[in-house]
Formats: sequence, C-alpha cells, structure tokens
Amino acid sequence: MRSHILPVLLLVCIAVAFAGCGKSAEMKKMEADLYASVTSMHDAGMTLMSKANAAMADIDSAVAQNERLAAAHPKEVAAHSMDDLMAAKAKVAAAITSMKEWMGSFKPYDPTKGHEEVMAELTKTKDGITKVKANFDEALAAAKTAVDTHTAFAAELMAKAAPAKKGAKK
Repeated sequence: MRSHILPVLLLVCIAVAFAGCGKSAEMKKMEADLYASVTSMHDAGMTLMSKANAAMADIDSAVAQNERLAAAHPKEVAAHSMDDLMAAKAKVAAAITSMKEWMGSFKPYDPTKGHEEVMAELTKTKDGITKVKANFDEALAAAKTAVDTHTAFAAELMAKAAPAKKGAKK
C-alpha cells in the first residue's frame, strides 16, 4: 500500500509544479480582454478631458457674459445667481483632478504576474476609471445645464433691453 502512495504523491507534486509554471490560454485571453477594456475606457477618458476643458471655457465665458450684463443692467441681473456656474466649475475641476489621480496610480499590465494578481489589479483599474467617467458625466451635465440656463437668461435680458433702446433712440 505504501508503494502506491509514493507514485501518487510524486504525480501530485509534478502537477502542482506544472500548474504554477504558466497561464492557460483562457487566462491569458481573460487578462488581455480586461486590459483592452481598460485601455478603451482610458482612451474615452482622454476625450472626456477635452470635453471638460471645453466646458470650463464655456463656464468662464458665461461668467464673463453675466458680469458684462450686470454692469450694463444691474437691476435686472441683481437677483440672478451664478452659484450654479460656480458649482459646475468645481465639479468639472474635481473630475479633471480625479482623472489625473487615476492616471498617477495607473500601473501598466504586467503579463508576467500571476493571473489572480493581474485580474485583481486590472479590475481595480477598471473600477477606478468607471468612477472617473461617472464624475465626468455628472460634471459635464451640470456644466451644460448651468451654461444653457445663463445663456437663455442673457438672451432673454438682451431681447427685453433691445426694444427699450430702440424706443429711446426715436
């Protein structure tokens, strides 16, 4: 009976040794697919950075327009708050910061690491960029709403002021 245990034990040791020597094709494919997903999300994030920079410029433009209107029409603009613009600007800035922080903690895919470690790192990376994207989506929506609201206010104020100016010239 003892003589049968030794060969079985030897086979188990050999199997364990070979199992630890490399990754299966399925494991490599899982890693590559997850890395491709992370890379794609990163690329989309770079597009969001461009949109965020454009949103910041739009917000700055709306603030400047509001300040010009306030100088020309102080009574009409006095009750019009720019708090939503400032809040949107803060959200966009926070989204940009979150992307920069994510990029700073990003570690390139290392196929030489163990499968579980690679999958854990890539999943963490994907979760991080997913949160960053959510921050951008929220911030860009807030920026669009605030800018649209102030643009409409400015257009309405200018429309009301225009007939008064025309009538005053006659």
